[in-house]
Amino acid sequence: MKRHIILYGAGQCGKEALKWFGADNVELFIDNNKNDIGSSEHGLPIITFKEYLGNYRNAPDTDLVISIANKWIFHQIAYELEKKGFDNYSVFCDIKRRWKMSSDFMERDTVEYPCEHESVDKIRLAQNKWLLRHTDASCLTPAVSKLREKQLRILEYTIEAFKEFENELGIKLVMEAGTLLGAIRHKGFIPWDYDLDFCLPRHQYNRLKEYLEKTHRVYALKDKEPSRNSWHVIGEGRKTRYDVYENYGEITLSIYDDIFHGFNTLNNNRFVDITPLDTFAGEATIDDYKMSIEAFRGIWNKGGDFRQMVDYFHKAHPELSRAPVKGDKLGRATDVAVGCAYVCNPGRWFDKQLYAYEDIYEPIGMKFENVVFLAPANYDSVTKKMYGDDYMELTNRYGVHKEDPNFLFTEVY
Repeated sequence: MKRHIILYGAGQCGKEALKWFGADNVELFIDNNKNDIGSSEHGLPIITFKEYLGNYRNAPDTDLVISIANKWIFHQIAYELEKKGFDNYSVFCDIKRRWKMSSDFMERDTVEYPCEHESVDKIRLAQNKWLLRHTDASCLTPAVSKLREKQLRILEYTIEAFKEFENELGIKLVMEAGTLLGAIRHKGFIPWDYDLDFCLPRHQYNRLKEYLEKTHRVYALKDKEPSRNSWHVIGEGRKTRYDVYENYGEITLSIYDDIFHGFNTLNNNRFVDITPLDTFAGEATIDDYKMSIEAFRGIWNKGGDFRQMVDYFHKAHPELSRAPVKGDKLGRATDVAVGCAYVCNPGRWFDKQLYAYEDIYEPIGMKFENVVFLAPANYDSVTKKMYGDDYMELTNRYGVHKEDPNFLFTEVY
C-alpha cells in the first residue's frame, strides 16, 4: 500500500526531500522555526510538533521523516520523538541510502522495513562505547523505580532464606559472580542486576539440596532442552515463602507463586542462584578441571533425564563431593559449566573457574547494600578469573575500542 509522508524540517533538506518524494506524496511539514510556522512550502502547511500530536499523530498510512541534514539536530529530534512514544520515524539521509526511488520506500513492506534511522543508531552506539570507557563504574547511581524495588525485595528474601539455612544446617554461603562484583564495585547491586549469586562446597550443597527437597516445593529440571520446559515436581502442595528450582546443576530460589509456567515463573520470580563448588586435589590443573567438564558433557550429549544425569555423574565421581581442605582446589560445578554454557554465552567464565582453596576460604565479611555477606578470601583473584583484570570498568559489550569521533561530539575531539 502506498504511504504518505510528513516531513519534519522545512529547511533546505526539507525542500530536497519534498522534491525527492514528490509534492503529491507529502502531507505537510513540521518545523520549530517560529518564522516559518503558519506559512506554507509549495502549498503544504508548516505546523508545530504540538499541532502534529493533536491532529495527525494517528493518521493512517503515513511515515514521519526527519528532513534535516545536520546530524546533531536530527539526533536531538529523534530523542524528542522517542520521548513522546514515536519509534517508527525515519531519517531522510538513511532513506536515500537504501531506496533508489521514493516509490520503493513508500510501497515497501513495513513489517520488514518499519523505518530507516541507522544514522541515529550509529551515533548512539559510538556515544555508548565512549561512555563505557570514560565512566567510573563505581560512581554509577543505584537502580531506580520498579527495578530497585525488586532488588530490595529479593535481598529481603535472601536474608531470610540464609538465616534458615544457617539455623537448620549450619551452612553459610559465599558471594560469587555478579553479586561479588556488585559488592566490590558498587557496594551492593550492580544497577541493572535483578538476582543474587552465591556458592558453597559440593558436600554442603548436597546437604542443602536434601533439606530443601524435604521441606519445600522443588521443581527439578527433567529435560535439558529449555523449549520443552519439562520438570519433576517434589513436594507438590507445599506452600512456603519460596519455591526451589534445581536448574542446570544449581539451585535457584524463587518467590512462591501459585501458578507454574516453568522457566517463565523461574525467571520472573528468582531471587538467588546457589552454585556448588567441586573439590579437586591440590595438584589439579585447569586441564584436569576441563577434563571433568568434558566427562559430564559426554553424559549430557547422550540425552535423557537431566536430574538423573547429575546423580549418575556424581555417584561415578564421589571425589568431587569430598569436603575440601587447605591445599585443595575448588572448581565451579562441572554440571553447571556444561548446562549454563548450553543456554548462555560460554565465553564469559565457564571452564576457567578453578581456584585454590585459599582463594575462597576463610571467607571475609563484605558490605552489600545494608548487610554484610561473606566474600572469598582472595576476592580480587576470584573476580579477575570471572570478569578479567579490568573488572572495575564497565564492559565494552560491543567489542570495539575505537570509533569515528565525528559521531561523538559536535566540536573537534
